[in-house]
Amino acid sequence: MFCIPFLAFCLIWYAKSAEIVENSGIYYNEQLIRKVNAQLDEYFSGVRADSLALPGHPLIQEFIKADPLNPYEMYQLKVRLSNELVPNLRKDMYGFTVISSKGGYFGDFATLEMPLYEDNFKILGIGEKNGVPVILVYRKIIDNVTYAPAGALLMKMSLNQMLKIADIRPYGKNGNIVIANEEGMILYHTERDKWGTRLPEAWTDKMSKANGQFTLNDPEGRKMMVYGVSEQTSFRIVSEMSKSEQLAGLLHLQLLTLFIGAVILVLAFAVFYRMFREIRRLVSEVHATRMHEKELELRNREAVVVALQSRINPHFLYNTLEIINSYALLFNIKPISQMALHLSSIFRYSVSDPDQVVSLRKELDHTLSYIQIQKERFEDLEFVMEVDESMLDSVYLLRLTVQPLLENAFHHAYERHGLTPGRITIRGRAEQGVFSLSVCDEGRGMPPALLAQYNEAFRSWKEGDMGRPDKQPFRGIGLWNVHTRLRLAFGDPYGLSIARSGETGSDIRMMLPYLKGVVNHVQSADCG
Repeated sequence: MFCIPFLAFCLIWYAKSAEIVENSGIYYNEQLIRKVNAQLDEYFSGVRADSLALPGHPLIQEFIKADPLNPYEMYQLKVRLSNELVPNLRKDMYGFTVISSKGGYFGDFATLEMPLYEDNFKILGIGEKNGVPVILVYRKIIDNVTYAPAGALLMKMSLNQMLKIADIRPYGKNGNIVIANEEGMILYHTERDKWGTRLPEAWTDKMSKANGQFTLNDPEGRKMMVYGVSEQTSFRIVSEMSKSEQLAGLLHLQLLTLFIGAVILVLAFAVFYRMFREIRRLVSEVHATRMHEKELELRNREAVVVALQSRINPHFLYNTLEIINSYALLFNIKPISQMALHLSSIFRYSVSDPDQVVSLRKELDHTLSYIQIQKERFEDLEFVMEVDESMLDSVYLLRLTVQPLLENAFHHAYERHGLTPGRITIRGRAEQGVFSLSVCDEGRGMPPALLAQYNEAFRSWKEGDMGRPDKQPFRGIGLWNVHTRLRLAFGDPYGLSIARSGETGSDIRMMLPYLKGVVNHVQSADCG
């Protein structure tokens, strides 16, 4: 039952497609004719304009008034025409003839009888000069004294320009372009042997309008003829195309469509069945996903509860440290009291948001508490801070960025090599655009290759790759984590660089912004 509507659809499709293809061919040829017409009009308008002043030229006027029986005078005029007028003519003018009503003659046109037409400018037809096809153009000469027709100009224009205009690909392999003048003489035809012949009467009988189309029965098959007539030159431009060539591919395309339609039906049933199975599978997956989301929601609620509990624990630890401090004061154990106070200060500073921006003063106050506790561990530890007091409130950084550098010095410069921590220096220097804060030690440094690797990563890594856990350039995350936090918060050029690292110690520098620096994607500064 489905095949009958499908066959009917194919027949309708063929009829409509044939109509569309035919209309497309007509439209293409109409545009082609308009284009050729416009270019020919433009070309011959130029010829008309360039030759407009020739009949009134003093030499031309003198020539038509001269007595052709006076050979000396005629010779002088012809010499002057050859030397003064002919060199200034258009380059595409192959021949130039002047004929006077008195019988005077200059040029190479093969007639001594003066042609006379009503029009001042007229395209006569096609001719030949030295084997080169030319178009004959006529222009009337009026005597500037009597205002009567006194001669004629005959110009032989090169056909090459018109060939360039007309040499446009016609519709189809068997299509033709024909250009004829008002009298029906063919000036141009795709088949060159038809140049100079006349348009068939079967054509001219059906070309009564300024433009249109008609169908012509030909021994080679039915042909669609589209024509147009120029208002300026009165040229008839005809585009000829074969209807059988137009529709040649449609029948084959119709059979191909029938075959493809049958294949599509079979595939549609197969795809529909597979799609049905896929939908059932997706429904099952959606159900499983929703169950998983419910489970994640429950886990999230549990995490919120744990987070709330973790916010309660700091108060318990603060209270515990206060009790230890009280007992130390009660029993006059000053070191324990000092350590409890420093530890409480460190803990209170550490549990705050690590992405919060603070002043350099607050960060270094926290650093001093950390160093005081380390001094209880290492009696020989010497800590030096060389930072201008006036800069402490003018420089900003992220919370907990200096302590990791100190921990790096204790662990990698001293303890890892079995050395007792000695001198550690924090040195600050104001530079143009940045504040340089250095952490220096006198322990053992890193190998030169690792030093170069760190500095290369500090310079070349882009912000977009820094925060990704799957892209970490080093196993140890201390230095890289500090650099990443600073670069993501403040942008380039802020971050770390290693100025020196060797057997005599290391110098790790941190580039920090001043108060006027721009802070991106960080919380409000807690610097009050």
